[in-house]
Amino acid sequence: MLLVLSQAAVDIDGVEDEVSKAYAEERERKTLVLFPIRIDDSVMTTNEPWARKLRDQRHIGDFLRWTEPSEYNKCLERVLRDLKNIK
Repeated sequence: MLLVLSQAAVDIDGVEDEVSKAYAEERERKTLVLFPIRIDDSVMTTNEPWARKLRDQRHIGDFLRWTEPSEYNKCLERVLRDLKNIK
């Protein structure tokens, strides 16, 4: 699950539920399922417990400069590499 994090995502109650479901799926499958990326700093500054847990447990891909093609491509390559390494 590719989770795009922004202020809107932090503000929506359903995102917390989806993150919890992804963690449960990971426990069941014994593999990574959740791949978060951020397009603003909201997830890094919020006090929401689910976001704090996500920050503590995962690398969150930094797509803050997604409008710059070279930066976007660099971040996208990392996400694709991580997805390919799932076992």
